[in-house]
Amino acid sequence: MKKNLYYHTVYGRRNVIKEFILSTFLEISSGPRLLLEVFTRTKFGERYFSFSSAIILTLILAIYPIVISNMPSFDNYAYYGREESGTGIGAILSKYFTWYAYLGAFMYQCFKRREEIKREPSVFDFARFSLSTGVVNPAFLDFKINGKTPTPRQISILLEPAIFLGFGILLAIFQQSLGYLLIFCSITYSLSWKAAFYRGDQFIMDKIDELIANEEMTESFIHGRRPEETRGFETYGRRPENTDFRRKVAETFFEYDDDEPVKVY
Repeated sequence: MKKNLYYHTVYGRRNVIKEFILSTFLEISSGPRLLLEVFTRTKFGERYFSFSSAIILTLILAIYPIVISNMPSFDNYAYYGREESGTGIGAILSKYFTWYAYLGAFMYQCFKRREEIKREPSVFDFARFSLSTGVVNPAFLDFKINGKTPTPRQISILLEPAIFLGFGILLAIFQQSLGYLLIFCSITYSLSWKAAFYRGDQFIMDKIDELIANEEMTESFIHGRRPEETRGFETYGRRPENTDFRRKVAETFFEYDDDEPVKVY
């Protein structure tokens, strides 16, 4: 297999800012995605879904209201000292009822997802992709976008997070803390999937462009064809005047895995 060194050196540019932003959402998306996708997807891969991570996330979110309610703030202080009302367990549970109800439903779904994984064929028998992101709910296929069945990309980036974003906004209107959590998770969910599809698109286009560069290198570099004659591909830099010398230089543009070099004709 040959690698086009010219292509990777000259055309290997990246949108650094866009990749940084999308990569950031990918890095922080594990928890927010887990909080949502257990409700919309089934049959996760063994290495994709972590039940221990779900437990840790649940414990952190369960402790969060208690910590917040007991933190000093301007609202918690009176003229003669701190007010103690509103920081008891009963008061916290009543204020964060929807929060804890969601955590209970989340853990129930996590138990179900764990049991599904146990029933799946063994990864070591090559019967299951261990990093599978799961199977989306078939109900999403009933939605129509411009009269067409939504694609996996549209389901992941738009439809799945839109449901939780809607509930989040509704809960936020009623000043429920869960609403703000769902809004944050849905936005992170959407952008993380956008980042994943963006990376996939870039990888595929890199391979296509490299194939075109391999096929058009002779016409562009050796024979001096213009971009409109070589599917848009163009070699930059000064070329030797002698055609044979150009061919010899072009042969150095490729790196081969095997010992036998392949000539550029």
